[in-house]
Formats: sequence, structure tokens, C-alpha cells
Amino acid sequence: MSELNYVGKSLTRKDAVKKLTGSAVFGADVNLPGQLYAAVCRSPHAHARIISIDTEKAQKVKGVKLILTGREVKTYYGQFMRDQPILAIDKVRYHGEPVAVIAADTLESARIAASLIDVNYEELPPVLNIDVALKENAVLVHEDWNGYKWSAAAKPTESSNICDRFHLENGNPDKAFLSADTVIENTYETAMLQHATMETHTATVLYDDSGLTVWAPAQSPFMLQEQLSEVFELPLTKVRMITTEIGGGFGNKYELRAEPLAAILAMRLRGRPVKLTFERHEEFTATGVRAPCRIYIKTAANKDGTLVAQDTQVYWDTGAYVTTGPRVNYNAGFGACTPYRIPNMRIDGYCVMTNKPLGTAYRGFGATEVAWAYESQMDIIAARLNMDAVEFRMKNLLDEGDTSPSGEVVNSVGVKDCLTAVAKSIGWKAGGNLEVMEDGRIRGKGVACFSKITGTPSNSSVIIKLNNDSTVTIMQGGKEMGQGVETIMPQIVAESLGVPFENVCMAPVDTLLSPFEKTTTGSRLTFHVGSACLGAVEDMKSQIKTIASEFWGIDESNIIIQDGVIIETCGKCRKVSLSEIGKSGMLKEQKPVIGRYSLTTLDIFDKPDKETGTSKRPTAMWFWGAQAADVAIDPKTGEVSVLKMAAAHDVGKAINPSNCRQQIEGSVIMGIGSALTEEMIFDNKARLLNGNLVDFKVPTSMDASMPIEVTLIEKPHPEGPFGAKGIGEPGLVPTAAAIGNAIANAAGSRLMNLPMKPEHVLSLTGGDHDA
Repeated sequence: MSELNYVGKSLTRKDAVKKLTGSAVFGADVNLPGQLYAAVCRSPHAHARIISIDTEKAQKVKGVKLILTGREVKTYYGQFMRDQPILAIDKVRYHGEPVAVIAADTLESARIAASLIDVNYEELPPVLNIDVALKENAVLVHEDWNGYKWSAAAKPTESSNICDRFHLENGNPDKAFLSADTVIENTYETAMLQHATMETHTATVLYDDSGLTVWAPAQSPFMLQEQLSEVFELPLTKVRMITTEIGGGFGNKYELRAEPLAAILAMRLRGRPVKLTFERHEEFTATGVRAPCRIYIKTAANKDGTLVAQDTQVYWDTGAYVTTGPRVNYNAGFGACTPYRIPNMRIDGYCVMTNKPLGTAYRGFGATEVAWAYESQMDIIAARLNMDAVEFRMKNLLDEGDTSPSGEVVNSVGVKDCLTAVAKSIGWKAGGNLEVMEDGRIRGKGVACFSKITGTPSNSSVIIKLNNDSTVTIMQGGKEMGQGVETIMPQIVAESLGVPFENVCMAPVDTLLSPFEKTTTGSRLTFHVGSACLGAVEDMKSQIKTIASEFWGIDESNIIIQDGVIIETCGKCRKVSLSEIGKSGMLKEQKPVIGRYSLTTLDIFDKPDKETGTSKRPTAMWFWGAQAADVAIDPKTGEVSVLKMAAAHDVGKAINPSNCRQQIEGSVIMGIGSALTEEMIFDNKARLLNGNLVDFKVPTSMDASMPIEVTLIEKPHPEGPFGAKGIGEPGLVPTAAAIGNAIANAAGSRLMNLPMKPEHVLSLTGGDHDA
């Protein structure tokens, strides 16, 4: 390949100036003439029957225009199962569930009115956790799954609290366990986490003759458009999603949250926009969370260090409604295949309903949780076999052409290079990484690897327009939310078309004008939208050749486009640069040059076998990577200090290396939070106790002072744009496991649950250590 001009270069982000100067318009910045403000009355109970709702006092508050309850709005929604009422009908199923919604002239009036609504509840026993939910004769969070509409992706079990099941099996695990030299069984758990985005959920909705128009920081505008269309029985032409900037998503802006609440008011107050912005405590109780899970895992190996079998059972506390549970269960199931050669594999996943907040998409879609379990297992087995943890992994990691536990022959596999890189970065010493420091702290190191799938099948569409001044506009439906899509796509188009990077821009995402995009999830935009951009550029070049042939009066076969120049290969050998085409006269009185391309991964997707759940190719691309942690623990307090993190990820081709490193660094910091501090805590009635950013401990800039050494491994993917893969989520996946292995190395004993708080670490050290 010839020298690239833009791809592979760390160009300045196109959205940098507007975000640094404050000119970027986020969801809460939207204000329309005649706007009303909304507030929500929410349940103080996790499980209760609604006896009565009295809105008389609230109605008398000055400026109140409308109050709605479940008596007036008997409407359900949901991505995989339409089980969520917009407003609770007869019963509430989690602390914070919407019971009534108010529209008023001012935000203050709306909130006062919400506080004055008098709801009489009959409390019911809450289903507190997975154990309670799975008991024989357990209270059912949902009495009858058949009362809802659901997609084929959800697999509920009748008369139970199980809303989805996943199964994958390869080989004969039971037989392999009987003949293996070493068998290890353990149980691991992870806590419930909130996404804690800087921007809370917000939506401004107008209903008029044009239909329903929604301004919101939505990750997946076309998916939300379709759901709103179904919920309100409107044609798609009457539902428009105009997306604003997103002040943090991580999966929590993936589904409907504020939008339907504002919409039911707007549709009854025709012509008056209604704006609803959640307060921080509402983000914790009533949006979405990373569902806690319990993982039972049994792993077998032979004396020579060869892995032979693994059996994994994952139970998700999905919360009160199904939401994205089935997709998390599916992704985690394939994530549990691990990046290792394990010929005998069985994986079972279950989504279990409780009276807790709603488990939804969270950066990594379940891959982080299962990596925590299987990477802890790898260290335990290596120690049992008296092998170095890195050496043991290298012996078993997948390589080019190997068959994965899901039955796929894998290619573009850079995980061994990733592990080699982080081991070197962290100063790994085979056989000895324990050190007692001068101040009495104990230092340990740990490594972790992972594999992860992306959303498959999916669709991406791109339209690229060549303007008369030689600038180029890209229209697509993927959302910028910090991952760099507004920069990456112009780099790809500028490179492939041969025009200056500064001449290429992205159009805002608006379902009325933008072409279809499945979702902004799964670290998929660079791969999917980037590939669609290349297809649209080729369509564009074909049109340009036709225009040039007509303009020059020659056959199209005598024209090529090379390095951004239209070249006549015969006769006068004329040339016109694409950056100058607007001045050449070629575009006058011509058809517009508009390149189009739609990419689908449906054709490479083999549906899992009904009996085994095995798919030959479950994903358009696999993510591979490794991380290492260097930590120090204080044996007297249990405090863990992360001294250094090393991360190496196979990005295929780094379109923008600086952007890739920033994504990985941010993911690592986020992963440190889930490893050491973050946990949603509930009382014995399933009510959240720490729903704020004081008591829920997210990492701050003070926690990000340690060095993070990032290595980009480039194993080009044959179907990715310039060989690129994605990187938005993978940096989070192995972080907690690497830190956990480092703590275990330092303490000489292991924690099985996340987060690993000081009091938990202290239980390993006993509060005393003879230095």
C-alpha cells in the first residue's frame, strides 16, 4: 500500500473546538418557544400495589397544565419485550418507577406538583436478588410472560423469573472433566454499577401536524424512532429523532427513558413542546445499570498446561424489566468463549428478574464480567500447575487459523502480541512479581486477556455528497459520543477519495434526513460505517468518471481517478484534481454527485444451532487484547494503589492512533472504578441507598494520575476499512481482571467479588504483615 495521507495519522478531532468552547448543543441545551417543563412522581417502593392516586393538590399548583398517571396511559414499550409501562399500571416493580408525570409552565412548578401527588401503596415482598428469584414458588416479578409481545431474541421461561436463556456447547465437557489432570471450580460475582454520565437523560418533544419530533442525546436514534412509532401507533414518517451532542453514553443512552414520558404529555398538549430532564438521583434509580451477575465456572487442564474444558454458568440480575438483558446475555455468552483454545466448552446464561433497577447495555455488554471470572481462573490454574501466568496463557491463546470454542476458524488474531506487549510494559518477571516496598506496602502484578464480539447482524448506510465547491458531506446515522466518529469517518473518506481532510464534514444525525444506522453500540461504527463509507466513495468515483467522460467527450474507460485526481489516460492526458473540480466547470448542469452504500453483516451470520447454540461465525469481527496492572496494597488498611496500567489492543489498523489511545485510557480509568470502588447498595426492601455521586464512588482526575502505557497492535481485518477494527469498549474488558490478579499476587490470596474495596483486601492481609 502506498503512503497514506490521513489514515494512520493523529489528526485533531473535528468536534474539539465546539466542545472546548462550549458551543456544542447537548440535550439540556434545547429550548423551544412556548416550552413546558415536566417532572416525574416516582415510587418510593421497590414492589407495591397501587391502591389509589390523588392528584388534587398537585393540580392546584400554579402553572400546572397536565398530570397523567397509568390510569390514562396504558401503554407498554421495550426493545426485546414490551413489558415496561410508560407509567406504572396497578403495580410498581422497582424503586423509582414512574407513577405520574406533570407538565407545567416552570420546572419549579412541575417538581412541586410531583411532590404533592398522593399515592396509596400496598407494599409487596420484593424479589431482592438472584437467589430469591430462583427459589421454588418464588414471587414472580411478572406473572405471565405471554401477556407481553416479545422478539425472538428473548427466551423467557414460563411461570418463572427467568426472562432469557443462552446456551452454547462444543465438544464433550463432561467427559473431558473426568479425564483431566486438574479441575478448578469457583464462583465469581460483580456488583451493580451506574453509568454515571456527565449529562443526565433529557428529551424535548413536540407534537404537531408534522407528527412527533424528539430532541434527545440518543445513542440509537433509529431504534428509538421505531419503538416510539410502535408505542404510539404512528407511521415512521410521523416520528422524527433529532439528536443532540451526547454528554456520555456508555450504553445508558441506548434505550428509551425520558422520551416516552415527555411524549405522552406532548401528544395531549398539541403544539406545546415539553422538556424533561432527569435529576441525578433519577439517573441512578430509573434509567439503567450494569446488571450484577454471578458466574459459576469450572475449568480443566492437563499437567503440561493445556486447557481441555470449561463450563460456565452466568446468572444476571436483570432487574424489574427485560430491557437489553437478552443482548447482554448473548454477548457475554460468546465472550465466555475466551481467547483460548478450549476444545470442550459449555456456556449457559440466564437473565433473572428482580425488583431492582433495570439492567441495560453498559460499555462491554457483559464481556467485562465474564473476563473477570475466566481470567481469574487462568491465574489459579497456572499456580496450581506451577506455571508462570504469562507462559500458561501464551501456551493456550488462539492464533491465526485456530478454531475457537464457538466453532469458528478465526483470523486477524493479535492477542499473543498484546500479551507480550503488556508483559514487557509492566516489567513482568516470570516466576516472581511480588515485592515488599520500603513503606511496607506489598506490590504485585497481574495480567489479563480477553476476546469480545460486536453486534451482528447489523446494517449501516452512508450517503456522501460532493458539493460544488469541492467540499464533501458525509450523511450517516452513527452518533458521536466521545469515540471520535466525526473525525474517523472524514479521515476514511478523505483518504479513499483523495481530497483534503479539512474539506470533509459530517452532517448532523436526524432520522428525517440521515440514512439508517442500527445503533451506536458494540464498538462497531469504525468497522461498519467506515466500510460503508468506502463503498459510497466507490459509487461516487463511478459517477465522477461518467461526468468527466461527458465533459471531455471521451469514453469512460479512458478515465481513472488516482490520489484524488481525475486523469485522462489517452489523447490530451488532461487532469483535474477533485479538490478543484468545482472550479473546472465539470459540475455545472450535471447530475449531483451523491455516493450511496449500505452494508449488512447478515450474509456472514450463521444462526446458532438450535441444539448446541454454536455459530460458525457469530460476529463480523472479534476484538482481542490484554492488560497488565502493577498495584500496591497497604496490609494495615487494605487500600489499593494502582501504580501503573499497561494496555495492548489489536485495533486492526489505527485510523487515528491518538484517538485510539484516548479511548483505551478512558476505558482503563472506568475499569479501575468498577474494580475497586463502584457499587450500588440497597436496603432489605430493595431501595437504593447511594444514588448520588458522593456515595457512589466513580474515579476522578485524582485517580487517573498513574501512568497508562498503551500499545496499539495492528493485525488488519480483511473486511475492515483499511483493516480497522473497533476500540470503544474493549479497553474496559480486562481491566478489573488484571487488577484482581495483581492484588491476588500481592496478598497471596484471592477475592472473587467486585468491587475489591479496602475492607475486602484487608480480609486477605489480616491487617498485619511482617515486612
